[in-house]
Amino acid sequence: MHAHQSRGTNMGVFPELANTRNGTKVRSQSQHRIIIFRRLVRFYDNFLLLSALTGGLSVGALQFSEFHPAATSVDKVAEGLLTSSACSAVLAVMLAVMLNFRFEGQRSATRLDYGVAWTPLVLLDWSILAVLMGLLCWYWGRSRGWRAAVMVSTVGIVLCFCVWVAWWMWYHLRPGVGGDREEWQLESKKRERYLGGGDDAV
Repeated sequence: MHAHQSRGTNMGVFPELANTRNGTKVRSQSQHRIIIFRRLVRFYDNFLLLSALTGGLSVGALQFSEFHPAATSVDKVAEGLLTSSACSAVLAVMLAVMLNFRFEGQRSATRLDYGVAWTPLVLLDWSILAVLMGLLCWYWGRSRGWRAAVMVSTVGIVLCFCVWVAWWMWYHLRPGVGGDREEWQLESKKRERYLGGGDDAV
Protein backbone atom coordinates (compact mmCIF):
# COMPACT_ATOMS: atom_id res chain seq x y z
CA MET A 1 0.00 0.00 0.00
CA HIS A 2 2.83 2.35 0.91
CA ALA A 3 4.66 1.58 -2.36
CA HIS A 4 1.49 2.26 -4.31
CA GLN A 5 1.04 5.61 -2.57
CA SER A 6 4.71 6.52 -3.14
CA ARG A 7 4.37 5.70 -6.82
CA GLY A 8 1.22 7.75 -7.04
CA THR A 9 3.01 10.66 -5.38
CA ASN A 10 5.84 10.47 -7.91
CA MET A 11 3.36 10.38 -10.75
CA GLY A 12 1.73 13.49 -9.34
CA VAL A 13 5.04 15.34 -9.29
CA PHE A 14 6.00 14.00 -12.73
CA PRO A 15 2.81 13.49 -14.72
CA GLU A 16 4.79 12.67 -17.86
CA LEU A 17 5.87 9.38 -16.22
CA ALA A 18 2.36 7.94 -16.37
CA ASN A 19 1.33 5.45 -19.04
CA THR A 20 4.85 4.71 -20.30
CA ARG A 21 6.23 1.32 -21.30
CA ASN A 22 9.75 1.91 -20.02
CA GLY A 23 9.08 3.63 -16.72
CA THR A 24 12.67 3.47 -15.43
CA LYS A 25 14.18 5.13 -18.50
CA VAL A 26 11.51 7.79 -18.71
CA ARG A 27 11.79 8.46 -14.98
CA SER A 28 15.55 9.00 -15.32
CA GLN A 29 15.10 11.35 -18.28
CA SER A 30 12.34 13.28 -16.50
CA GLN A 31 14.39 13.65 -13.33
CA HIS A 32 17.31 14.89 -15.39
CA ARG A 33 15.09 17.38 -17.21
CA ILE A 34 13.72 18.71 -13.92
CA ILE A 35 17.23 19.20 -12.50
CA ILE A 36 18.45 21.11 -15.60
CA PHE A 37 15.22 23.11 -15.64
CA ARG A 38 15.72 24.24 -12.03
CA ARG A 39 19.34 25.17 -12.73
CA LEU A 40 18.25 27.35 -15.64
CA VAL A 41 15.64 29.13 -13.55
CA ARG A 42 18.16 29.74 -10.74
CA PHE A 43 20.54 31.45 -13.16
CA TYR A 44 17.97 33.79 -14.73
CA ASP A 45 19.24 36.68 -12.58
CA ASN A 46 22.74 36.13 -13.99
CA PHE A 47 21.28 36.08 -17.49
CA LEU A 48 19.81 39.53 -16.83
CA LEU A 49 23.18 40.95 -15.80
CA LEU A 50 25.14 39.37 -18.64
CA SER A 51 22.55 40.39 -21.23
CA ALA A 52 22.62 43.98 -19.97
CA LEU A 53 26.42 44.07 -20.18
CA THR A 54 26.45 42.57 -23.68
CA GLY A 55 23.76 44.94 -24.90
CA GLY A 56 25.61 47.93 -23.42
CA LEU A 57 28.83 46.82 -25.12
CA SER A 58 27.06 46.52 -28.48
CA VAL A 59 25.39 49.93 -28.19
CA GLY A 60 28.70 51.48 -27.11
CA ALA A 61 30.51 49.99 -30.10
CA LEU A 62 27.83 51.36 -32.44
CA GLN A 63 28.86 54.85 -31.38
CA PHE A 64 32.16 54.52 -33.26
CA SER A 65 32.57 57.11 -35.97
CA GLU A 66 32.97 54.38 -38.63
CA PHE A 67 29.28 53.55 -38.28
CA HIS A 68 27.98 57.12 -38.88
CA PRO A 69 27.44 56.22 -41.63
CA ALA A 70 29.01 52.85 -42.43
CA ALA A 71 30.86 53.28 -45.70
CA THR A 72 32.54 49.95 -46.47
CA SER A 73 30.93 46.54 -46.70
CA VAL A 74 32.95 45.30 -43.71
CA ASP A 75 31.67 48.17 -41.57
CA LYS A 76 28.10 47.43 -42.67
CA VAL A 77 28.48 43.79 -41.65
CA ALA A 78 29.93 44.86 -38.30
CA GLU A 79 27.09 47.33 -37.78
CA GLY A 80 24.51 44.64 -38.52
CA LEU A 81 26.11 42.16 -36.13
CA LEU A 82 26.35 44.71 -33.32
CA THR A 83 22.74 45.75 -33.84
CA SER A 84 21.65 42.10 -33.79
CA SER A 85 23.62 41.59 -30.57
CA ALA A 86 21.93 44.54 -28.87
CA CYS A 87 18.45 43.42 -29.96
CA SER A 88 19.10 39.82 -28.85
CA ALA A 89 20.32 41.02 -25.45
CA VAL A 90 17.17 43.08 -24.94
CA LEU A 91 14.98 40.12 -25.92
CA ALA A 92 16.94 37.85 -23.57
CA VAL A 93 16.30 40.24 -20.68
CA MET A 94 12.60 40.45 -21.48
CA LEU A 95 12.20 36.68 -21.73
CA ALA A 96 14.26 36.01 -18.60
CA VAL A 97 12.07 38.35 -16.57
CA MET A 98 8.83 36.80 -17.84
CA LEU A 99 10.00 33.22 -17.50
CA ASN A 100 11.45 33.82 -14.04
CA PHE A 101 8.06 35.15 -12.97
CA ARG A 102 6.38 32.12 -14.57
CA PHE A 103 8.69 29.33 -13.41
CA GLU A 104 9.81 30.51 -9.97
CA GLY A 105 8.98 27.86 -7.39
CA GLN A 106 7.71 25.41 -9.99
CA ARG A 107 8.62 21.84 -9.03
CA SER A 108 7.79 20.10 -12.31
CA ALA A 109 8.23 20.90 -15.99
CA THR A 110 6.75 19.64 -19.23
CA ARG A 111 8.82 19.29 -22.38
CA LEU A 112 7.44 22.62 -23.57
CA ASP A 113 8.47 24.32 -20.31
CA TYR A 114 11.92 22.78 -20.59
CA GLY A 115 12.37 23.97 -24.18
CA VAL A 116 11.10 27.48 -23.51
CA ALA A 117 13.37 27.79 -20.45
CA TRP A 118 16.43 27.58 -22.71
CA THR A 119 15.50 30.58 -24.89
CA PRO A 120 17.14 33.33 -22.74
CA LEU A 121 20.42 31.40 -22.72
CA VAL A 122 20.29 30.81 -26.48
CA LEU A 123 19.66 34.52 -27.12
CA LEU A 124 22.44 35.47 -24.70
CA ASP A 125 24.90 33.13 -26.46
CA TRP A 126 24.02 34.60 -29.85
CA SER A 127 24.35 38.12 -28.46
CA ILE A 128 27.86 37.38 -27.20
CA LEU A 129 28.86 35.68 -30.45
CA ALA A 130 27.44 38.53 -32.55
CA VAL A 131 29.26 41.24 -30.61
CA LEU A 132 32.53 39.31 -30.94
CA MET A 133 32.09 38.91 -34.71
CA GLY A 134 31.04 42.55 -35.03
CA LEU A 135 34.14 43.76 -33.21
CA LEU A 136 36.32 41.48 -35.32
CA CYS A 137 34.80 42.87 -38.51
CA TRP A 138 35.36 46.41 -37.24
CA TYR A 139 38.99 45.62 -36.38
CA TRP A 140 39.49 43.93 -39.73
CA GLY A 141 38.29 47.06 -41.51
CA ARG A 142 40.64 49.28 -39.48
CA SER A 143 43.75 47.10 -39.35
CA ARG A 144 44.17 44.87 -42.35
CA GLY A 145 47.23 42.70 -42.67
CA TRP A 146 49.11 40.68 -40.10
CA ARG A 147 47.56 42.44 -37.10
CA ALA A 148 44.04 41.54 -38.20
CA ALA A 149 45.17 37.98 -38.97
CA VAL A 150 46.63 37.61 -35.50
CA MET A 151 43.49 38.98 -33.86
CA VAL A 152 41.12 36.80 -35.90
CA SER A 153 43.18 33.65 -35.36
CA THR A 154 43.44 34.29 -31.61
CA VAL A 155 39.70 34.81 -31.20
CA GLY A 156 39.05 31.81 -33.45
CA ILE A 157 41.16 29.58 -31.20
CA VAL A 158 39.32 30.82 -28.11
CA LEU A 159 35.95 30.23 -29.81
CA CYS A 160 36.99 26.68 -30.73
CA PHE A 161 37.88 26.12 -27.09
CA CYS A 162 34.46 27.47 -26.07
CA VAL A 163 32.79 25.05 -28.49
CA TRP A 164 34.76 22.20 -26.94
CA VAL A 165 33.71 23.30 -23.44
CA ALA A 166 30.08 23.44 -24.61
CA TRP A 167 30.35 19.88 -25.96
CA TRP A 168 32.04 18.75 -22.75
CA MET A 169 29.23 20.28 -20.67
CA TRP A 170 26.58 18.68 -22.88
CA TYR A 171 28.30 15.30 -22.49
CA HIS A 172 28.40 15.55 -18.70
CA LEU A 173 24.84 16.89 -18.44
CA ARG A 174 23.34 13.77 -19.97
CA PRO A 175 20.89 11.76 -17.84
CA GLY A 176 22.71 9.85 -15.11
CA VAL A 177 25.96 11.82 -15.52
CA GLY A 178 27.32 14.89 -13.78
CA GLY A 179 25.98 14.46 -10.28
CA ASP A 180 22.32 14.18 -11.24
CA ARG A 181 21.86 11.12 -9.05
CA GLU A 182 23.20 12.81 -5.93
CA GLU A 183 21.24 15.99 -6.58
CA TRP A 184 18.05 14.07 -7.22
CA GLN A 185 18.50 11.99 -4.06
CA LEU A 186 18.83 15.21 -2.08
CA GLU A 187 15.69 16.61 -3.71
CA SER A 188 13.82 13.36 -3.02
CA LYS A 189 14.77 13.46 0.66
CA LYS A 190 13.60 17.07 0.93
CA ARG A 191 10.31 16.19 -0.75
CA GLU A 192 9.80 13.18 1.52
CA ARG A 193 10.39 15.30 4.62
CA TYR A 194 7.97 17.89 3.28
CA LEU A 195 5.27 15.34 2.49
CA GLY A 196 5.75 13.35 5.69
CA GLY A 197 6.40 16.13 8.18
CA GLY A 198 3.27 18.18 7.73
CA ASP A 199 3.40 21.68 9.08
CA ASP A 200 6.57 20.98 11.07
CA ALA A 201 8.53 20.24 7.88
CA VAL A 202 7.50 23.56 6.40
